[in-house]
Amino acid sequence: MKEENLSSKMEVFVCNHKRDGDECCFDKGSKELTDNLKKWAKEDMNREIKVFRSGCLGKCSEGIALTCFPQNKYILETKVNDLEEIKKGLKEALQKLKT
Repeated sequence: MKEENLSSKMEVFVCNHKRDGDECCFDKGSKELTDNLKKWAKEDMNREIKVFRSGCLGKCSEGIALTCFPQNKYILETKVNDLEEIKKGLKEALQKLKT
């Protein structure tokens, strides 16, 4: 076993779970949201925020579900068109971590 420190200051997990015939974040656009967040984090945030695709977070009925660490918070009731608001909130949370 090997341990390695993360280079990012914040990790964001976006549910990309797909359920056949049942409500799921994937069907609400989580793949597109994840792709856009990953690109933004890599290009604009100097990789201080790392975005990951995740399996089910158990909150599919509440929009696309995201979790943020080390804040230990969910971001719920999100939609693909909430991208700018999500980015703004993540930037603000990152600034708080730095102070």
